[in-house]
Amino acid sequence: MRAWTVIGYSVICAALLLLFSQIQDFLKYVFSLGALYLGIHFFRRYESRGMRIAFVATSVVLYFVFTIIYAMYLFVQQHPTGA
Repeated sequence: MRAWTVIGYSVICAALLLLFSQIQDFLKYVFSLGALYLGIHFFRRYESRGMRIAFVATSVVLYFVFTIIYAMYLFVQQHPTGA
């Protein structure tokens, strides 16, 4: 159960950080504050050091995975192959 909780929080936090890094408007700061709020909420709820380390590490790894997936999506959209 704890692993799913960490994964769930990490996926949401990584998605918010991805949106923060890709949007070039003032709205990007809302996503940054959302990720910060989610991290604070997680740290208040789970006080064990292992859960916190797992949350931060999983969020960073998922952020990079989501960024690579988004870059591949943009590449496919900009370079369609003709039949």
